[in-house]
Amino acid sequence: MSGVSTEAKVGIFVLVGLAVLAYMTIRLGSFKIGGPEGYEVYAVFDQATGLKKMAPVEMAGIQIGQVEKITLDHGKARVTMMISNDVPLAQDVSALIRTRGVLGDKYVAMEPGTPSAPRLKNGQQISRASVPTDLDQVMSRVGEVADNIRQITESLKVSIASPESARNISEALANLRELTGSLKTVVSSNEDRLNRIVANLDRFTGDLSDLSSDNKKALSETIKNFQVASAQMQTTIASLNSVMAKVDKGEGTIGQLVNNKQTIEDLNATLSSLKDVSQKIAKGEGSIGKLVNDDTTVTKIDEALTSINDYLSRADAWRVFVEYRGEYMFKEDSVRSELNLRLQPKADKFFLIGVVDDPMGKRTETTKYKTVNEDGHVSNTETNTVSYDLSDLTYNVQFGKRFWDLTVRAGIFSSTGGLGVDYYLFNDKLRLTLEAYDWSTDANPQVRFVASYDFWNSFFLSAGVQNIISDDGETSFFMGGGIYFSDDDIKFLLTSAPTTP
Repeated sequence: MSGVSTEAKVGIFVLVGLAVLAYMTIRLGSFKIGGPEGYEVYAVFDQATGLKKMAPVEMAGIQIGQVEKITLDHGKARVTMMISNDVPLAQDVSALIRTRGVLGDKYVAMEPGTPSAPRLKNGQQISRASVPTDLDQVMSRVGEVADNIRQITESLKVSIASPESARNISEALANLRELTGSLKTVVSSNEDRLNRIVANLDRFTGDLSDLSSDNKKALSETIKNFQVASAQMQTTIASLNSVMAKVDKGEGTIGQLVNNKQTIEDLNATLSSLKDVSQKIAKGEGSIGKLVNDDTTVTKIDEALTSINDYLSRADAWRVFVEYRGEYMFKEDSVRSELNLRLQPKADKFFLIGVVDDPMGKRTETTKYKTVNEDGHVSNTETNTVSYDLSDLTYNVQFGKRFWDLTVRAGIFSSTGGLGVDYYLFNDKLRLTLEAYDWSTDANPQVRFVASYDFWNSFFLSAGVQNIISDDGETSFFMGGGIYFSDDDIKFLLTSAPTTP
């Protein structure tokens, strides 16, 4: 291919790489340009009062999606939700419409199902959907109970006031009179037995007297204890009388409150003012009265709080990732280090800032002209020199966009313009990266291929080829690894770090 230009070589290589990536995407069947950021599921509720479009969908207090649309389905509310791909839902998951916030914002809460149950797929229905009892339903039931009690009392009133009820009451009184008469007759006929019972009680009291004589000492000690207790009680009563005397004289805070006429008048005036304020509020006068009675004011406050919640939700959506990778370059017998900070406002967009310490350095091309004198003639000789500056760090400033399993990056790579693509496999465990940067009119760009695999928590291994299409023999294989942290990991490390007392 000696007759093919350098630009043609680069173009052919890029086309072959894109063709390979496209083939892998089609084979795996998961690549779709501009595809959704999650999968849709829906649930049917008896009612969805207060639930709005774009309301959050949460599990364990963490947002995992949002409400896409709310439609009517055979007299019930069909709520369609977009769930993040990172959160699989079991088919026996439960969906509930709950209330939170000052004015009762509605959101959808997911309760996890059985871990071993099959997963919901895109477009499937959540079979367990319900709306827990809220405050309005409770108050409505309390009102129904009150109506039932009123009906019972009215029925009782009617029953007692009727002539039949009056006759029943008279008969009950007559029966009571007959019962007392019968009791008098029984007592008269059993007078002898009652006398014997009284005699037995007399003997019992005699025995009790003998018992007290035998335990006189113990009774005396008990009486002394009662005396001590009564003396202490007298002291307490005397102290209480002293306090009451001070109160009567107007001494102390309570005394002034009770005896100071001005204080009582001030208290009455304060209560009167409070009464006037409450009446104005009930009439809808003043700012508080409008707030309590005017639905427009409440609606505006609700809208303002909703806007604030939306702003805070967008702020919480930002994610931060820090990644360090170190790779041993076999040709240079040195380590290439790279530290990147990724700011991710959305799941499919991010900004990347970083520094690179490359043992190959930044390529610099210089052209010199040399004048040679031969037999009085002057000729110019052009000399092109390629050198690598190893003294300074280079930097990365890139913007990235993810399309399903493929990420495209553009910006500055090692202080030069470039492009890059990342392809993810095996649930983002394996990442294939192809980068081309340091474009020059007289030399091939630096093309870098890396394969990285996450093997444990935040650690990964990497291997690849640096400067693949170099004309200067600078192609080098490398192998290494690295570590990455998310903002949640950084918060955990900061809060778990021991502090110096």
